[in-house]
Amino acid sequence: MSFESKKYHLYETLNASNERPTVGLIVLNTDFTFERDFVRMYSEQQPNYDFYFNRIHFANPMTPESLAAIGDDLTEASAGILPDYDLDLVVFNCTSSSSIVGDDAIEAAIQESKPSAKVLSTSQAVVANFRGRGFKKVSVLTPYSEEVSSLFRDYLQKNGVEIVSSMYMDMSDDRDVAMLPTDEIIKAAKAAIHDDADAIFISCTAMRSAEIIPQIEEAIGKPVLTSNQATFDQISRMIEGLNT
Repeated sequence: MSFESKKYHLYETLNASNERPTVGLIVLNTDFTFERDFVRMYSEQQPNYDFYFNRIHFANPMTPESLAAIGDDLTEASAGILPDYDLDLVVFNCTSSSSIVGDDAIEAAIQESKPSAKVLSTSQAVVANFRGRGFKKVSVLTPYSEEVSSLFRDYLQKNGVEIVSSMYMDMSDDRDVAMLPTDEIIKAAKAAIHDDADAIFISCTAMRSAEIIPQIEEAIGKPVLTSNQATFDQISRMIEGLNT
């Protein structure tokens, strides 16, 4: 059978930009959980923005040195999200690493490749959630070593968060964090909460705590914040600010 191949001539001008805001999400290549949590919350709440993921290299174990080293790859990781296109917001999703690398260094690294984008990290989102919900005293539960946990606590305290108790699990591999049973997370939260705390914060984007917030709150009788919930909430607030 013979046929003629014809060229279609475009009549419409290509749109130069998206009609909806765009969010780039940088996730550790070892993280089993963040994307799952994010997509679930996005599907439930249906916010007015589009999102795009990219993975960044991380080499376990979780030490101050290995977590700090992630900062060296942030420029390349953000550049790989829709290359040569602007984004409205780029988010670095790792609680411990972002607290160690620091807000200014993260913003500078990301804006080197996405200069017009606003920048957010998980640690910044956590602090914003505390302030936004009026929590003045918090308990903190982390899966990290005490050395890493202390650096995260330092970050919170420097940003005005009063910590009344802290508990750590001393895990070295973030992939193992994602395998913690939900019952274990609830037990740990019950052990970590302090009577004087307004709320508990459960750290790590790899921990599957966001999906069981209601169960934890019922078990401890106090509000619960998690890394992935806090990040999602702050993204929504920042995008709403862009739309107003």
